[in-house]
Amino acid sequence: MPTLPTPKTGVFHFRLLRDIAQEDWFSLCRLVTLAHRQLRLKPETTGIEPIPIICNGAGITPLRYDDSLIGLGVIVFNGEHHHQLSGDTFILNQHRHPYDRGYCHTYGHPYLFMVMAVLLLAHHTSPTAWKITSDVSGSEWQHVADWLLAELAIVIALPNGISTGIKP
Repeated sequence: MPTLPTPKTGVFHFRLLRDIAQEDWFSLCRLVTLAHRQLRLKPETTGIEPIPIICNGAGITPLRYDDSLIGLGVIVFNGEHHHQLSGDTFILNQHRHPYDRGYCHTYGHPYLFMVMAVLLLAHHTSPTAWKITSDVSGSEWQHVADWLLAELAIVIALPNGISTGIKP
């Protein structure tokens, strides 16, 4: 019987428990923009290989410095489809609605670094608004939190239960 490859980690569940206040959303958007800019300026600081390339939701167009991951009440991006480094589109909403899937499987592709950074920043700006779980280890989450401290001087506390060992 053939052996199936082990699925890669990078499954994220994030449930919005309440709408995000406008001021908190503005803070989150500012921090996400700074994190994306820093990732573009100094990708080697992430320790991720290959270097994460953040693209539009379809994974087709890499986002440049003047492009935004942020729309009206939403943060959207993906990995790079051209080099098979994309997975599910990451979509984080400011407001709750019935069609919000709150799920992203990155298949371990490098853009998971930015997914983790955004989720940590979302929890940082609105700690009681999110329930975040993933199959990514606590040490990997801590690595991203340490990067946010080193590169953006933001002290991040990991949410309780963020790494639960859920399987794809």
